[in-house]
Amino acid sequence: MTEKLPKGRLRRPKLTEKQRYLIEYLWNDCKMSQVAIAEEIGMTQSTVSHELQKGNVLNWDHLPRQAVMSLSSHARIKYSSARGQYIATQRSIRHGEGSLFTPALKKTIEHWVNDEHWTPEQIASKVQSVDISASTIRNWIRHGMLDVKPYVYRRRKSNKLNKRETEIAEQQARKKEELAYLQEKLRDQNALIPRRISARSESVLTRKQFGHWEIDLVCPAKSDSDDLTHRAVILTLAERKTRYYVCIKLGGRTAQEVVLGMKAFYKEYGNYVRSITADNGSEFRNINFLQYVQKDQKTKVYYAHPSSPQERGTNEYKNRELRRYVPKKTTFSRLTQEELNKITDKINNKPMLKALDGDTPEHRFAKEVVKMNRYRQNYLKKKTAELDNQ
Repeated sequence: MTEKLPKGRLRRPKLTEKQRYLIEYLWNDCKMSQVAIAEEIGMTQSTVSHELQKGNVLNWDHLPRQAVMSLSSHARIKYSSARGQYIATQRSIRHGEGSLFTPALKKTIEHWVNDEHWTPEQIASKVQSVDISASTIRNWIRHGMLDVKPYVYRRRKSNKLNKRETEIAEQQARKKEELAYLQEKLRDQNALIPRRISARSESVLTRKQFGHWEIDLVCPAKSDSDDLTHRAVILTLAERKTRYYVCIKLGGRTAQEVVLGMKAFYKEYGNYVRSITADNGSEFRNINFLQYVQKDQKTKVYYAHPSSPQERGTNEYKNRELRRYVPKKTTFSRLTQEELNKITDKINNKPMLKALDGDTPEHRFAKEVVKMNRYRQNYLKKKTAELDNQ
């Protein structure tokens, strides 16, 4: 029996990997139109349009919109079936980010189930403090995340349910293997792959390892003036473990200006950078930024979730410190890099009672630099000795 969908709801057919290869050939080599490709593969024109945008390997953020729109559609878009399949596979996997499970919610649900003998459906629909579905509550009970008394659920666990869970686990494992294969394929094509913040290692999250930075732009007050000096912004970077802060004045927030600022940063601190975490601003997701930082400097770039400044809390806190010296609703036209360096020196030499136990970021950063340099010297000596012995 076929599954009936709710009235007014249509299920869109999904593109297969073979269809993506066919789109790549018809678009890049045959120069066919989107309508013709849609007829050829049996899909709608909007599906083909979305797929071309998703798998486009060209980036035109550095050009004005008028200049880009003056180009033909085939000149603006170069489609990669590998990139399209990678993104589609990545979206199909449930990563389990942002779980709503908290100790307070656990205690509330356990009370209503064990003491009041309510069902998950009753809890989800009537208890205002529980903002999750009944199926989520049942899944938490099934996985042992909630302490529910044995007599609450008398039904035996179905073998069909166990079989279905096994099938889902196997399907997820196959998708992850496919995702790893596609990611390796994109690396072979020298494609730049943005990483999610959830992919960061535990040492970055717990601030145990030195060299992981957070990046942001501090923008001036909006001005209608044509004076280019009013467009100046401040590129800020904060090291997560030591809370060390760096500020670089830029002539604007374009991709070219940001890359120039990063070159100045790497010239001074390049030996002490392992990764960079940024927001989803176009100046950081730009191909030029990724080309320089991720490809040329071999630094991993991670992107926080949209509208989640707390995931870059160190940088946001330091930016508030900067605003005490450079208030909001002002421009940076008269601010020089020398003056900005003096401000950052004051911020880095201010004791942090809770985060650093009363120590200063300047002192902690200097200690970590000495440790890293000593480690590198010992590593080079060890490698040199091994080569001599061979």
